[in-house]
Amino acid sequence: MPKLLNFERQKIGITLICTLLGLLLPVMFLWVLAAINVLIIGVIHGANDLYILSKYSKTTKKRQFSYLFFSYLFFVFVMVLALYSVPQYALLLFVLASSFHFGEQQWHKNSVIKSAKLHFFYVAYGIFLFSLLFFTHQDQTLFIIQEISGIPVAQSILLQALVASCVLTVFFAFLNIKQIKAQLFFQFIALIVFVLLFSQTSLLWSFSVYFVLWHSTPSLKEQAVVLYPNETKPVYKYFKQALPYWILSLVGLAVVFVFFRDNTASLLSLFFGFLAAITIPHVGVIFWMHQKN
Repeated sequence: MPKLLNFERQKIGITLICTLLGLLLPVMFLWVLAAINVLIIGVIHGANDLYILSKYSKTTKKRQFSYLFFSYLFFVFVMVLALYSVPQYALLLFVLASSFHFGEQQWHKNSVIKSAKLHFFYVAYGIFLFSLLFFTHQDQTLFIIQEISGIPVAQSILLQALVASCVLTVFFAFLNIKQIKAQLFFQFIALIVFVLLFSQTSLLWSFSVYFVLWHSTPSLKEQAVVLYPNETKPVYKYFKQALPYWILSLVGLAVVFVFFRDNTASLLSLFFGFLAAITIPHVGVIFWMHQKN
């Protein structure tokens, strides 16, 4: 039986504990705790995108950072406008980009093989995870989709998406079996844990546990090593460097909340809308990092 790495075993155990907490703790307490986790670890794991871009940029240091900063803000602003003006397309783009991003982070494991079929596998697996999360929280999911996009979605669509994404994941897994076979045992155990978490706890709590523990934390550690390879405490350096941009992100969320406070959208829909706005440029940055590194 393949030996699980210590950090991976810890993630399995912590997820099971979080599932139990999701069953025992009051709903409002879980909402607050989930929001805090996402706003701290989840947001800060993308706060150093500019430094990743500057690390691989060929422009001069004097010009590059201000140029990258305003370019990054521009893309975030475009995503905000898209969510406001064409929400159905922006939401679809967010799901597809996030699917690739989550699948890539969970499976790439510093693979030196970069192929289109492997990227398709990342997308398929990410869509499968989203479909599993949405299917196990159908009422909340359909409510949020309708609030953000204005389009009512039938429950049958969620089941069809789950089945189709499962078939595609298995298909592309066979196509990439040589690259991923060493991870299959652990990822199967992880999937069982995800089913337990998603099916037994609320949408926000389920998403926050996966997003923070399984995506943001490993990504943050990976980025810290890439950005500060000579530092004895790269994660501490990462947090220190990211702090101003993390604060700026929270200010942006506050502005969005104030701007839409009279809108009929719920706080949960605004929360996911904010994540969508900052996700698209981050996905591109991390993909570039993996290609360059």
